Amino acid sequence: MAKKRSKGHQGLPARWRWKNGAYRYRVPTGQEEHWDGKTEFRLGATLPESYRTYAGRIARGEGDIQTFGQLIDRYLIDVTTHKSPANQREEILHLSRIREMIGHNNVAHFQSGDAYQMRDRIKDATIKGTGETYANRQMERVKHLLTKAIEWSAIREHPMTNLKYKAFPISKVKPQMRRAKSREAVLEVLPEAPKWLQNYVHLKLLTGLRMTDLLQLTIRDITNDGLLVHIQKTSGTTGRSLLFELTPELKNVLSAIRRVTPTSIYLFKTQTGQPLIKDSGSTSAFSSAWRRWMGKLPENQRFAEKSLRNLVGAEDDVITASERLGHASTDTTKKHYRSNITRVTPLSHSN
Repeated sequence: MAKKRSKGHQGLPARWRWKNGAYRYRVPTGQEEHWDGKTEFRLGATLPESYRTYAGRIARGEGDIQTFGQLIDRYLIDVTTHKSPANQREEILHLSRIREMIGHNNVAHFQSGDAYQMRDRIKDATIKGTGETYANRQMERVKHLLTKAIEWSAIREHPMTNLKYKAFPISKVKPQMRRAKSREAVLEVLPEAPKWLQNYVHLKLLTGLRMTDLLQLTIRDITNDGLLVHIQKTSGTTGRSLLFELTPELKNVLSAIRRVTPTSIYLFKTQTGQPLIKDSGSTSAFSSAWRRWMGKLPENQRFAEKSLRNLVGAEDDVITASERLGHASTDTTKKHYRSNITRVTPLSHSN
């Protein structure tokens, strides 16, 4: 009896397969010289690694894009590989499901009516909830695929823009993230957290760094010039880095972090000295510790980890805050870290 392929290995690009613990590419006849003379080439043990290897071996945009399968292949190489490991893993899973549904369909023939049919099929096949939210998310991915198809000259007109397509209306209001009210409010409840987490919060309040960037810090990032941080979110695009000057307060926090046992190259680590963020991007150990801390507090004193970054982003002038948060422009800072209330001075009637 043939072994059934697991869900994680479905929807792979053409000529790919999973074999002996790795993703492999079955090389087309006559192209072996481009793949080290092999008829089957090992790409990697994980999908992100495999797509990076594949991207490095083939000519970008080789041939015309005709099917959604070809469009997804190009998208995975040119777009997905520049995202964080966690986002890559999620996107690969969702794109594989889209491939299963319409991978052989011609991109140029896809119309708004097809989008509505696909939306309804996804909704009806969803087991949890109404399926409308999940269907909307999947169709947003299809919409972005088609946007890239225009960029890559596969189609001329987008079938899902300009009111040609509408998502399911979602009436449920998403709950607002619990925000930290102030630095004073955070520091008031900080003694309830373990020492290493207290240090984490102090460093976050000084830098405003994202959780993933903080959890990847090592002692090598502490230089004579300051704390050098390579921003993960822009690693595949601008490659932006931040250098935080070693002020007395930052020195004290970094010293406190390094005194926490066990000894490790990582600033924030498990009891065995391993990083609190995995290669896959998972931060489950850190998130569990954060929930345990919040569980000790009254409901009205709890707050989300991300809100500490919002707290830092609301301080200083917008240019300084934008630089501190590592934003590419002040527009991002204004949109997400500033109040949407515009202060206006009334006109004077006395002239």
